[in-house]
Amino acid sequence: MRDRKERRMELGDRLVALVQGLGRAVVQATRAASSLPSLPESQVAVLRHLSHSDGLTPAQLADYLHLARPTISNVVRDLTADGLVERRPAPADGRSVVLVPTTRAEELLNAFRQGRSDVMAAALAELSDDERAHLTEALPALTHLLAVVRSRSPKHP
Repeated sequence: MRDRKERRMELGDRLVALVQGLGRAVVQATRAASSLPSLPESQVAVLRHLSHSDGLTPAQLADYLHLARPTISNVVRDLTADGLVERRPAPADGRSVVLVPTTRAEELLNAFRQGRSDVMAAALAELSDDERAHLTEALPALTHLLAVVRSRSPKHP
């Protein structure tokens, strides 16, 4: 029994290391290939989430990203200073604000998405047909694994 548990833990550790390493490598290759700025991951996460919303309050953003409100305040301050986020009066309550990405932020995100797609297409083209087939076959299991991990998060949206 212990052997099986150790193998599962080893698999989990290997998967986490691989996914994290792949994510970092793709980001670095995309930035280099597309001459994109090197924004901290916290700023990128904020921009990505705001890009898919109609505007969020800082509290909503902090809750979604599981970050402390002072952390969000600091990230938003930096993004606002860089011209990537705007503060607008909240439609429902003029006393609060919603955060929205600027046109410049959307252009950066679109350039990153396109660059990431290009980097991955080029990398996948270097794999054998069998390797691409194995990756394709693994996608449903990886998708299910993500859903299981997310379901165990107490604050998952």
